Amino acid sequence: MVPERFGATWYPPANPAGLTELEVASGIVLGQVPGPRVTVDRAPIRVLRDRARSLLTTPPCVVAFSGGRDSSALLAVMVDVARREGLDEPVAVTARWDDDPLSDESAWQEQVIATVGVRDWEILHPGTDLDLLGGEATTALERQGLMWPPPAYALRPMIRLASGGVFLTGEGGDEAFGLWPYGRLWSTIRSGRVPRQSDLRALILRCTPRPVRRRRWRHNRPPYQRWLRPEALDHTAGAMADDQADDPLSWVRWQLARPRATDLLISTIGQLCAFEGSQFVAPFLEPRFLAALGAWGGPLGKGDRTEVMTALFSDVLPGPVLSRTSKASFGGVFWGPASRAFAEAWDGTGLDPGLIDPDALRQAWTAPVPVYGSALPLHAAWLFDHHRRMGATADP
Repeated sequence: MVPERFGATWYPPANPAGLTELEVASGIVLGQVPGPRVTVDRAPIRVLRDRARSLLTTPPCVVAFSGGRDSSALLAVMVDVARREGLDEPVAVTARWDDDPLSDESAWQEQVIATVGVRDWEILHPGTDLDLLGGEATTALERQGLMWPPPAYALRPMIRLASGGVFLTGEGGDEAFGLWPYGRLWSTIRSGRVPRQSDLRALILRCTPRPVRRRRWRHNRPPYQRWLRPEALDHTAGAMADDQADDPLSWVRWQLARPRATDLLISTIGQLCAFEGSQFVAPFLEPRFLAALGAWGGPLGKGDRTEVMTALFSDVLPGPVLSRTSKASFGGVFWGPASRAFAEAWDGTGLDPGLIDPDALRQAWTAPVPVYGSALPLHAAWLFDHHRRMGATADP
């Protein structure tokens, strides 16, 4: 239960998602929502291909392609279905920053494009346009208020290419294929190998009563939200402990769990697409696919992320792509000159001083690579300042 002093929605006109004061201040969205009931199919690839077929009948079908495992798998399936069915092939769209080596995945991208044989590949070079307070971000914030996740606006240049059609992303792949805490353990046991001690400790903890599990997780306070006041940090740690204590021990139940953050993501990107006249689809987040994935894996799943993705997508992608563990970082891309200038000039208003220490938050914003969670309070502070300035301009 969120205490009343944390529960009021922040500046309602600019907060259509109803984020709580504490969520805005911490940059963390937690909690679960009831998932819809769906007909269960035990063949997730069949479900995915059926969905691809229906989406490809509404061109243009644009796939956000980063070169990571999830977007690569989605693109490969879409292209394969299009060719088998004689439909228009999807358009792959990629954003690149040539002067930011941490975001560079060009080698992986080129390998996937060559392997899959993608014919239409758009490469965008946004430069500083995708700054957290750049033109793309502030236009979206003015139009629809706070977004979750905060960098969702960065998809806008890609979404514009999908006008009149559908825009697809691989969102949800991490959770569906790789973040279940017990996948590696069950895989190790099935293969007759000796499990890691850390995996066994996690299993033992999960088998203890919930109050014990919650108390253990309760000690792991958010490591980066150092701008929160002690009481706010304490409550955030408790909310995180609630989520972690309830991690499903069963692969089936893991797939059917519905984080509140997922619903907010779908809503946010859906709105961004609607403004451009397109439909947003994240196939790896769709209940029918997840239910099929759970039924296919059974209670103990099919292994770790690499094993699961290999079993599902080895017919369309090579092993090195399916087993890669590296990921790009976009901190340098989002925290550009506009957001840093605002951080330096910020007067500390727009956020509840009972929840945050303004000086500590400014330090987080101006760090060489700021913490991801500090983006949401940055947007909140900017929106407050923007509405205040617009109100002053409108006064006679």
